[in-house]
Amino acid sequence: MLRLTPLGIDVRGRLHKVWEDARGCSGSITPLGERQHREIAGRMFRNFPQVFRADARIDARSSTSVRCVLSMSYFTERLKELNPALRVDRRAYHRYMDYIAYTSPEGEKFASEKAPWRSDFREFEKKNVRPERLMASLFTNSSVIADPDAMMRSLYWIAADMQNVELDLSFYDIFEYEELIGVWKTVNARMYVCNAAAPLNGGLMPRQAVPLLRNILESADAAIRKGTPAADLRFGHDTHLIRLLALMQIEGCSNRETDMEKFHLAWQDYRVSPMGANLQLVFYRNKKNDVLVKFLLNENEVTLPIKSGKAPYYSWEEVKTFLGKQAE
Repeated sequence: MLRLTPLGIDVRGRLHKVWEDARGCSGSITPLGERQHREIAGRMFRNFPQVFRADARIDARSSTSVRCVLSMSYFTERLKELNPALRVDRRAYHRYMDYIAYTSPEGEKFASEKAPWRSDFREFEKKNVRPERLMASLFTNSSVIADPDAMMRSLYWIAADMQNVELDLSFYDIFEYEELIGVWKTVNARMYVCNAAAPLNGGLMPRQAVPLLRNILESADAAIRKGTPAADLRFGHDTHLIRLLALMQIEGCSNRETDMEKFHLAWQDYRVSPMGANLQLVFYRNKKNDVLVKFLLNENEVTLPIKSGKAPYYSWEEVKTFLGKQAE
């Protein structure tokens, strides 16, 4: 029988509060997430009023995940509140999943637990996930715990996920700093290999975003040809956004590192894809009627590996040529 230390008893009490708040809500967007989407929409409206003037067309499409559909709903609802005349189409059809959340059979096989690279990764996990001290601080007889590594990782995720809710609780105090860093390095490494530009995946995982990039290019060209204010909005999942950013070679998102111990120095999940992560392509016309485009990652200007005397503004024709090659 497991016996709790005084700290363990305290942590159990905190976990009961978390459970009561989370019970029956797995995978759902939280009230905090709702507010974040509304705030992002509000800032977009204020920053680019020309896009959302009069009866501009808004084409919003979402993954069929309920969480993503609600994100789309909260976002576009805020836009409509700010300008009721906007013409907003909201769609979440399964056929959109072919580009919003595409993963090929090869991609699924590579990311599976049976993939050859997982052997080295498991050794990396053993080296970085060190649960002994934590278990001993929570249990008087921690040696009987069947899988202390899994328990430590579970507690880590609960600690990290407190940022998504509005409970006045924290679990970071039960960890030492190096323990947190160790677990995060394994989480970050898995995300990097399975989604970003890690040489270990040979470019396979970023290329899962080719259908999404093609949709972006086609939608942008269609809006430019029409010539009236419009916004095409897509709501999906963090992994697919990470793949898209790597494929597009957005600044800081396509770094390549072969040493697993240095993955965290080349690429950081929290910087590339925090909660409410978003990529914005904003289009302009100059006095010569040329179309220019600017890129915002998480509402901050970023660059592409294209020469431009007007960066962060780029010629759309040059960008389209560059991104078209990535989408081949």
